[in-house]
Amino acid sequence: MSQLARQHETHSPVVESKTPSALESIAACKSLFDKGVKRQKLRKMYDEMSDRNRGLILIAGGMPAKDYNREFDSFDDLELQKLRSGMQFLKEMVLKFDRKVGDVRRLKHSDICKVN
Repeated sequence: MSQLARQHETHSPVVESKTPSALESIAACKSLFDKGVKRQKLRKMYDEMSDRNRGLILIAGGMPAKDYNREFDSFDDLELQKLRSGMQFLKEMVLKFDRKVGDVRRLKHSDICKVN
C-alpha cells in the first residue's frame, strides 16, 4: 500500500448518513400525493406570478383583471374554479398553436408579417 493511500485512509472523515425510518419514508411518499401539498404549490406559484400573468389567467377564467392583486387564499371556491378553468384555457390555446404552427418561441417576425 502506498504512503499516499495510507495517509488518505487515516485522514478521511467518516461521513455517517442518517437514513430515514420507514415511517418517515412513507410519510414523504404520501405527501407527494396529498392535495394540500399541491394547493400549497399552486398558492406559492400564483402569489409569485407577475401582475400581467395573473391578469391573463383571471381574464381567461372569466373574472375581472382588476383582481390581479389579490392573493390566492382570498378567492372563494367558485373563483378558484374559474382560475382553474383559466389555466386550462390558456394551456389548450398554447397546445393548439404548438400542434398547428410549432413552438411559438421559434416564430420569426417574417413568419407573421406580410413581408415579401
